[in-house]
Amino acid sequence: MKLASLAFAALVACAAPAALGQEPAAPDAAPAAREQPGLKIRGLSFLADAPTTDVFAHDPAAKPGTPGVKFDIKNYLNHEFAMIPVGAENLIFTKSGDAASTKDPASVLAKVKLPQHFRKGILVFLPGSAKPGEPIYRVLPIDDAVKVFPRGSVNVINLSPVPVKIVLEKQEYVYKSGEAKVIENQPVDASNASAMTAYAFKDNQWQRFGQTVWPHPGEKRVIQIIFENPKSKNVELVGIRDIAVRDN
Repeated sequence: MKLASLAFAALVACAAPAALGQEPAAPDAAPAAREQPGLKIRGLSFLADAPTTDVFAHDPAAKPGTPGVKFDIKNYLNHEFAMIPVGAENLIFTKSGDAASTKDPASVLAKVKLPQHFRKGILVFLPGSAKPGEPIYRVLPIDDAVKVFPRGSVNVINLSPVPVKIVLEKQEYVYKSGEAKVIENQPVDASNASAMTAYAFKDNQWQRFGQTVWPHPGEKRVIQIIFENPKSKNVELVGIRDIAVRDN
């Protein structure tokens, strides 16, 4: 996946009315609630507070007047998601549930084209280009279907402008700028963890920018986002644990 460079930050509906969905907390929840068809989307704000407390997702191809879906954006990943009827290829995020807000530049927060076959996932909100007339946020879609992003794996996303290399134990994983790849079955030591060293290719050489230990995710998953700090110009890495993996 090819992405625009990261500044700094933290991360749809067809003709039917949209509704907010949430993973059932109890096993006796109504089957209809568990099996409701639609896109299951979670919002993540990367390295910043949520863009606003009132965010609504709109399908620009929906029937005129269709209200937007209330969309929560958090700085962590839990079981809460927005359930949006299947059909949209694009989403517009605004400050209002009124469909007319999609035509108001002052209300539009972000726009995103969804990848093909995208049925459940995470939308990461990042700062926009800061160009006049452009939305203040851009959105990075991450497909979190377990067949794409399995349990026990790490999804590394290089949003920095340079190539990076992750070394787990002695195994190397190289990422071009804008590239994302999932690491499955990470090599571990006797403690079920990996010694991790991160390098960025700058000034024609690999320069170390991080060294730590990555515990194996177990039955969970981890997103590791690599970015360039706009103030220091240093390449940095931040991990986000998905504590609520859904198998459907």
